[in-house]
Amino acid sequence: MNHEEQPSQNLSDITFIGDNGIYKITWNELNITAEIDRIKETSDHEVKAEVKIISSRPTSSGHLGFGRLNLTSTPARNSFAKSLAERDAEVDWSGLIVHLCRLVLEEWRGGAPAMQLTGNVDVEAQVKWLVEPIIQLNNPTLIYGQGSAGKSWFAQYLAVLADEGSSHCNLGVEPSTVLYLDWETDSAELGSRITMIRRGLGMTGESRIWYKPMSQGLANDIETIRNLCVEHAITLVIIDSLGSACMGEPESAEVVLRTFGALRSLGVSSLIIDHTNKEGHLFGSVYKRNSARQVFHCEKAQSEDDNKLIIGLFHKKVNNSKLIKPMGFELVFNDGKITFSRQDVRDTALEEHMSLKDRIQNILRNRQGGLSVSQIAELLDKTESHIRKEISEGHRNLDLFTKLPNGNWANRSQETEEGVKTWI
Repeated sequence: MNHEEQPSQNLSDITFIGDNGIYKITWNELNITAEIDRIKETSDHEVKAEVKIISSRPTSSGHLGFGRLNLTSTPARNSFAKSLAERDAEVDWSGLIVHLCRLVLEEWRGGAPAMQLTGNVDVEAQVKWLVEPIIQLNNPTLIYGQGSAGKSWFAQYLAVLADEGSSHCNLGVEPSTVLYLDWETDSAELGSRITMIRRGLGMTGESRIWYKPMSQGLANDIETIRNLCVEHAITLVIIDSLGSACMGEPESAEVVLRTFGALRSLGVSSLIIDHTNKEGHLFGSVYKRNSARQVFHCEKAQSEDDNKLIIGLFHKKVNNSKLIKPMGFELVFNDGKITFSRQDVRDTALEEHMSLKDRIQNILRNRQGGLSVSQIAELLDKTESHIRKEISEGHRNLDLFTKLPNGNWANRSQETEEGVKTWI
């Protein structure tokens, strides 16, 4: 049956859902659905996509066609329509495929609509958290550190809290649907860790964390990940770890930007684990740091044969707010479970990783009569000139320190840090 012989059909009665290159179109009167994803545009502006046609019609129920279709090519559209007509000749496939291509191209090329910025935004309401103060809503957080520093354990701990919507250790947690993308281990190990963490938190029942082992780079497999996010309404994606997710030279700006671009296209909150170089700095391109909304350096302290691990998160970067004090957590492994508790970094071996001004404040707390510059320098193994530069009059930290009548230095005022006792 050619196009002229086919009965009229209503192509305008449709249901169109999806975004970011994943779409589903249903022609309601025809009982035909098209699923479109993996859209790519070539340098000469040809747009190709994977298209799946599904029918719930009495005469042709099931999958009718699947293939990679050039949406901008008339011969390709005609060929695809012809193959579908062989499965169900009662549908005007030529008209339907043209309609499909037009809808998808308009949506794909249109992108996000332009909007006017009025300057009347409620600024206080804009800072929203999925895990406060670590993961901002719909933004990426990067935690980096040396191998075996506890980064993955902490990420898995946050995954469990987010999955349950359970606040813990002075972390404010919103309920989330979590997808854990793993380039490092396997489902058996991660499942065991999740079980240990839940036991330590006293949780019952089952978790609902989605898990996917990864072998390709994130950008190469982003359509599959995007489909998972849509299917399961994912709100938090955990990347473990960034080097493998980039699947390329980590020093390459192009590789890193492509990976973060793919992650951004998911439109969800994300927690990214990464490693340090030999000098202890974030490994690879500076665009890793630039692309993340928040960046934390993870350090650990652990004695040999000890079942306890202290990790410290040192805030290195944030957008639109101030850096926060270091956060410490103690992990205790015992009887098939692991417990987490909040620790004051100043009272641990990780104190040496704090900023110099914070270390000086720490040395001076509870010191009646203060300390001299030479005493502070000796305690911190720094030169007197270094200490004097940090605390002397006219310096930017003058509001933190005060010189006493006896010539010693003391903390100027008390400062309260959430979850940690008052500084004195």
